[in-house]
Amino acid sequence: MNRIIRALITLVAIIAAMVIFMIYDGTVVPEDPIRVVIFTAMVMLSVVTLWIEHFFTTPTDVIATSISILVLLAPLRQVYQPVGIWYGLLFWYCFSLAILSVLALILLKEDAPKETSRNKASAILKTILVRIGLGRIQYFLLLVLSVLGFYSVQDKFTITVFIYAFVFLLIDPKRLVKATLKLTKTDSAAIGTIVGVQSKNTFLVHLYNDRSGLRLLDPVEFHYSMDPGRSLYRCIVVDNFLLENKQWIKILFSKSIADIFENIPAKENSQRNEVYKLAIEKRPELLTRFVGLTIDKSLINKLRFYYVPGHTKLQEGDLLEVDLRDDRILYQVIEGITEISKLESHNETGYVVGEAIQLGTWNASNMQFERYGWVPDINTPVFRASDVEPTSDGKDFLAGNLPGTNYQVIMNLQDAVSHHTAILGITGSGKSVFSRHLIRSFVEDEMKVICVDFTGEYRTKLSSLTPDHVVNEDSRQSIFAAIDAIGKEMDKFPNLRDQNVINDSESLIDTQFTSYLNSFFNSNEKSVTILDLPDVSNTSSILDYTRWFFSVLFRIAKESRCNGNRVVVVLEEAHTVIPEWNFLGVQEKRAQGALNSIAQIALQGRKYDVGLIVIAQRTANVSKTILTQCNTLIAFQEYDNTSRDFLGNHLPNEMLEAIRNLKPRQAIAVGKAFKSRVPLIFQVPEINEND
Repeated sequence: MNRIIRALITLVAIIAAMVIFMIYDGTVVPEDPIRVVIFTAMVMLSVVTLWIEHFFTTPTDVIATSISILVLLAPLRQVYQPVGIWYGLLFWYCFSLAILSVLALILLKEDAPKETSRNKASAILKTILVRIGLGRIQYFLLLVLSVLGFYSVQDKFTITVFIYAFVFLLIDPKRLVKATLKLTKTDSAAIGTIVGVQSKNTFLVHLYNDRSGLRLLDPVEFHYSMDPGRSLYRCIVVDNFLLENKQWIKILFSKSIADIFENIPAKENSQRNEVYKLAIEKRPELLTRFVGLTIDKSLINKLRFYYVPGHTKLQEGDLLEVDLRDDRILYQVIEGITEISKLESHNETGYVVGEAIQLGTWNASNMQFERYGWVPDINTPVFRASDVEPTSDGKDFLAGNLPGTNYQVIMNLQDAVSHHTAILGITGSGKSVFSRHLIRSFVEDEMKVICVDFTGEYRTKLSSLTPDHVVNEDSRQSIFAAIDAIGKEMDKFPNLRDQNVINDSESLIDTQFTSYLNSFFNSNEKSVTILDLPDVSNTSSILDYTRWFFSVLFRIAKESRCNGNRVVVVLEEAHTVIPEWNFLGVQEKRAQGALNSIAQIALQGRKYDVGLIVIAQRTANVSKTILTQCNTLIAFQEYDNTSRDFLGNHLPNEMLEAIRNLKPRQAIAVGKAFKSRVPLIFQVPEINEND
């Protein structure tokens, strides 16, 4: 019941008391002391019932009532002598209530747990006081003492006063009015009433007890008394909870939501602040994508939102959209956090808070995201992103899509090569399949691809490309024999070395590699060649073999730009080819030259159209000198801290947390080769290598 109605009832009650005394005394305000007490008790009985104890009684209310009665009775002790002991009983009853109320307040310690002995004692006293110390009871007892102590039961004045008292004590006029209003509301189909606004577009509604069947995201409407300029609010239910045996809902208004219900006729004869449920046959498509509301502590680059469970289920990597000042800002989910909110007393409610990083606005013409420079208001609706019209011209490489959408993640193959690319991830995450798919795209783009591989997989997995071998088996054996000969001579003292053996061996190695590489670069039929490594261990011979190959490759690139070809060097299982210094044994550290040869390509290869694709499981085992030159990163699932530390130089902290939880065929893309400069989680398409 609102204050206006209660004020009107109180005014009627006071006027009724004045009319009674006008009838029996001929004056509105009595002069007799007993009549003054009776009039005061009648008025205060109505005021206490309608205002002071409107919801509940507190110890301070008991103190106020008790002291007012004591102040009223104390000067009239002589006047009340005819009632005998009853005067003393009422006086000490009120006095005891006042003392107990003060004691309850003194014992209460708000900053201490409720289980402490002081707070328990205070709670017990409060329970007693609200049962026996109600203001209505105290003023009713004062009224009974004053009427029956001085007037006959058969007196018409006595009967009239008691009728007045019983109306407020037993019937309670505000309950009668509320019941009448409730019947009216039931007939008008209102489901509840607005009791508060939590922000400019979120309202709190108290539901009527007989209203049920209301679900999250159901549409409602109402006229708001505090905003006469707006004729009608169309909202959806975003939360519901039970508090103090009453049902409450939270409803959200936004222009985008209101627009989808604009063709539904408004409720006729609706009352302001009364909420009505909208009848719809099917939930609109926009609401099937609704996921929640923005909440506090959101940042420009990170959105925090209250998740509203409905038709939409969220997962890490899902794309969200928020409308802000006629712009559509896109975010990617990276985290979900469960939280508990304290309602009142022992009541609590659990909910989920989602976190998403900003990707920005989508530029369809450039197929990329562009950063947006501001944060949405609190309680802005958050939706799953709708699809867009793909506009790819087919020239660039389609790395994949944002999970669950048709937003394409486009990779520029030229930039991927010229600025080098690292593809990282544990076994089974999908990196090798993706890498081979990328190699096929390099071939389609008329690049020459050299795969450094000791696994033997490339020979079969890329069979459709009829890969060649840098050197055949016989030549490879002769090269390793020459490397061993050089090694034996280099192990001797300088004055004992046979320089002719060293020169002849170096000439053989250089000639073999030069011959095969030139043949590959001059061929119009071969686009892929494989440099086989015969062993998986990091021996000095293998590293010398690799060093010689890359030294010759770099020389040919400088001299002839590989016959005008753009060359891609793929380092599979890179920790074997370019290991970190700490992972070389003491005897193998003289083979650091292999790393220096590849580092030359990493540092200067762009000038000669030679680029690297580094594929590795763990960054800890791979040369950081090479990795740091890779300006494009594709990170599949990773667990080790070294990988996270390295990726931390390229990814925000929020993305680093997502690395561990990526699904197979999901990866994080960032760097020069991607059209969208912001880091993002994408889904690699299903790749059938048998096609």
